[in-house]
Amino acid sequence: MANELIVRPSAEIAGAGQLAPLGRPLGEQVAATLQAAARSPHTERFYRGAIGLFLEYLGEALGIGALASSTTQGRATEWAYVGATEALRHVRPGHVEGFRAWREAEGDSPNTASLRVAAVQTFLGVAYRDGILTTEQAASMGIRPYRQRQKRDYKPAGRRLTKGEAKALRAVPELATNKGKRDRALLDAMLYAGLRCEEVAHLTMDSLQQDRGRWWFVLAGKGSKTRRVKIADPLFESLEAWLAITGRAPGRGTGPLFVSVNKGDNLSEAALNTSAINRLVAEYGAQAGLSPENGPNRLSPHDLRRTCARTAYDNGAPLPLIQQMLGHANISTTMQYIGVQEDDGGGAVDFVNYEAIGK
Repeated sequence: MANELIVRPSAEIAGAGQLAPLGRPLGEQVAATLQAAARSPHTERFYRGAIGLFLEYLGEALGIGALASSTTQGRATEWAYVGATEALRHVRPGHVEGFRAWREAEGDSPNTASLRVAAVQTFLGVAYRDGILTTEQAASMGIRPYRQRQKRDYKPAGRRLTKGEAKALRAVPELATNKGKRDRALLDAMLYAGLRCEEVAHLTMDSLQQDRGRWWFVLAGKGSKTRRVKIADPLFESLEAWLAITGRAPGRGTGPLFVSVNKGDNLSEAALNTSAINRLVAEYGAQAGLSPENGPNRLSPHDLRRTCARTAYDNGAPLPLIQQMLGHANISTTMQYIGVQEDDGGGAVDFVNYEAIGK
């Protein structure tokens, strides 16, 4: 590969009959990618870093010097991009795989390296869309032109609550009642532990187990796979308050963890089923002003599970810990939950914090 790239203001794409902006500064092309694909400040920061690292690697691989550089002040990292998009005409499949290998050699986990590669592929997809990559070049790397998602004129049923919305939801149950204490603990099992509705319904006193001074949910998820989820402090407080009125406590008692409460606020021995949990979440969502009580946009238990995952991610939880908490077999499923690194501090639940939510 030549050590010097000739940058032209524009160049004819072979067979395409249109001009490619090969003289566009790389910084502008990065900005175009962020505008198209970055849907949150967290995603934007990740994309900037991944693309910056790739351009740094690419420039060195092409023998022309780094095409990007970074400076760090405190916890903030700023990226500067050097050169024009002409350099992207020299990207080959080996560069993408070489970038992955370099990142892993630098200490990235395989999951983190894959996320960086995915961001680079989006960057290259936007470049292909904009006529910078050739068709043959893109085909050799399996790159398709990036297509931005269409905005919807309605809020889909699947959603994640903001911290303020989660706070409002937790404030609805009347804690002076048996039902209110139960329902606060029930909501917290999804907001702080990310449990599925079915998992909440099947919790028993035996599901509460203590290890090294901490309490955990030990449960069988999808495919009968057993996993442990640490019980965060706010959830533990809610559980203690609920169990106290049933005459039980963590490590003491038997039967279903959540039982029915009748209209007279009296307890029964029957376990709360999934239908009742779905109905309760929808009712509380409506009372909190977050959603209608009925219909496709009502609040669902899965929305609270998504909220837990996204809140953990926004507060810095590494993806593998979130994957473990949710019980996902594939990290790509976890990425879908959070929309899109390693410190085993005990679990992703340590990062779930809805900021001084009232008890």
